[in-house]
Amino acid sequence: MPPLISRIAGWPRRVIHWLCSGRADYAAFQRRKSTRAHRARRTLCLFVWSGAAILMLLCPSPGCIATFILIATFVSFSLLDEHA
Repeated sequence: MPPLISRIAGWPRRVIHWLCSGRADYAAFQRRKSTRAHRARRTLCLFVWSGAAILMLLCPSPGCIATFILIATFVSFSLLDEHA
């Protein structure tokens, strides 16, 4: 990526880091995000969303799509919860 585009694309992360840099919960989140277990759960969430996308392609009605999105969101939040 060219330097200008990479600087523009990275500004939201830099702003959030600047706003939250002094908070203890933000520091704990950053440490937890780099652990092997969290990365494995993120990969599992990717598989959940991939499965939901396939099901949405198989059943393209709005009711099915909304149901699959809600279920995938709930499962993802459950997997990524730090108290699990």
